Amino acid sequence: MSLQDDARGFTRGQPSEAGESALADLATKLSMHKMSRRSFINKGVMAGVGATALGPVLAACGSGSSTTSGPVTMQYAALVDNTGEQTTEISKFNQMNAGKINVQYVQLPQVATDQYSKFVTAFQSQSPTPDVVHVDVTWPAQFATPVWIAPLDQYVSNSYLGQFWPSAASLGKINGHIYGIQRYMDIGMLYYRTDLVQKYGGGTPPQTRDDIQAMATKILAGEAGNGIKYGYLLPGKKIEVIVDEWLEFIWGAGGDIGRPGNLTVNGPTQVAALQYMHNLIYTLKLAPSGTDTYAPNDILALFNNGLAPFMRNWTFAFAIANNPSNSKGAGKVGVTTTLATTGNSGHGCTGDWVLAINANSQHKDEAWKFIDFMLSKDTQTSLSTNAGLISSRPDVVNDPTVQAKVPYFKQLATILNSGNNRPQLVHYNQFTTPLQAAINGVLSNQGSSSSALGDAQPQVSTLA
Repeated sequence: MSLQDDARGFTRGQPSEAGESALADLATKLSMHKMSRRSFINKGVMAGVGATALGPVLAACGSGSSTTSGPVTMQYAALVDNTGEQTTEISKFNQMNAGKINVQYVQLPQVATDQYSKFVTAFQSQSPTPDVVHVDVTWPAQFATPVWIAPLDQYVSNSYLGQFWPSAASLGKINGHIYGIQRYMDIGMLYYRTDLVQKYGGGTPPQTRDDIQAMATKILAGEAGNGIKYGYLLPGKKIEVIVDEWLEFIWGAGGDIGRPGNLTVNGPTQVAALQYMHNLIYTLKLAPSGTDTYAPNDILALFNNGLAPFMRNWTFAFAIANNPSNSKGAGKVGVTTTLATTGNSGHGCTGDWVLAINANSQHKDEAWKFIDFMLSKDTQTSLSTNAGLISSRPDVVNDPTVQAKVPYFKQLATILNSGNNRPQLVHYNQFTTPLQAAINGVLSNQGSSSSALGDAQPQVSTLA
């Protein structure tokens, strides 16, 4: 989700904007800076199978090797998990491979920036451990370029990658090589009140900007007496999520921002996307005047209080918006793809976590066997049904048994199949920081869209 103050989250637990990182380019500077990155909040430490206590470095002094008579011992470094699912998965793998492979769970701290710091420290020291790493979606390029994580090409084929959502399979592809595969997903979605869409739109949710303007205007006029104050809610605080939203509006207009090394953020489509975000607040007056200060949890609170029929948010919001103890609209909230222009399709921005192998691991074959197990249908089914996380596999999300346990998965197939990834950049922080400032400045009505993005263009154009 976002920076430390950006509150997004998962289906279970408190907000965590995994995937929306503002991280320094340590890949080349090899030093940690003070970085703003949203916390992985409320993922309490649990006693895991083979859990390894965290020291100042990710067990960088350990070799990860085993005695000749015992099993291969590996380390898997991942965020702490209070659902118990991760520990269960590791325990099952160890039982299946008893006497051959034993995986130790290295539990990382709650704040993603701290996780990043520990990974960088271990990689810089050329530590062979941890063997398998669980990394944010914006980190693969930062770790692959200095050869800190290993290419997986020898283990994966096109048919293997075909098991996953397109964005999950392509996210770790850097310079023609696969460096990681997404373990579970997050994506930006359009939330809507099903009762109001039925009343004012015949049950069909808006898919285009024109659709939402027309329907939101009708709802505002007809439901003002029932508490509706706004037509559309979007976070606008100076955090990573506003870059994600801006990209969604660009993609929804049939555009993009180019490729690493040749990025364009101030072209007509890019400027029009930001201008539309501004217009939602100041011209169309569908979004609140305080949008420039709102994080995802802030707009969720407004939505749950029945103040708006439409909202852009992450997947974590679904369970909360449909919980009667939290939301006036519980049981009447649906999701669909993010907005597009007429003739185009919406594409939500993806987020969450990726599995990769330490390039210095002494046990790469065993590490891949563990990753393959974590990505298998059985394990992913357990992940979704027991932890409520969105599998990176369509055959899990579309499984009727899984959908019976997690009903809103029925609405996710089209959304996930159309998801797009943020650019994989070694210097991602240098990309997102000036854009956050530019976008937030426009959303606070300080300067024009063309000037703001024009100022950002020379800062990001050649980033790779």
